[in-house]
Amino acid sequence: MKINELKVGDRVRVTGHDTRGWNVTREGHLVAEPKPVKAQWNLKRVDAVRLHVDEDPTAGPTRQNFVTVLPSTRVEELDA
Repeated sequence: MKINELKVGDRVRVTGHDTRGWNVTREGHLVAEPKPVKAQWNLKRVDAVRLHVDEDPTAGPTRQNFVTVLPSTRVEELDA
């Protein structure tokens, strides 16, 4: 599924970067709307999208549940 098709509450699995630039995979409910951000990617500043994904559907967006991805990233939709 494309990032622009995501809605809060969707169950997804997505792999991207954390604040340190390390690869991280998050799986669970999208708990906030996708947020456009500028991020460093392979030593370059690029347009990116921050997703907040948590197993708890009532969780709020935090540094512990976000992943930054490129806008072209495909997100795996999971069964509800």
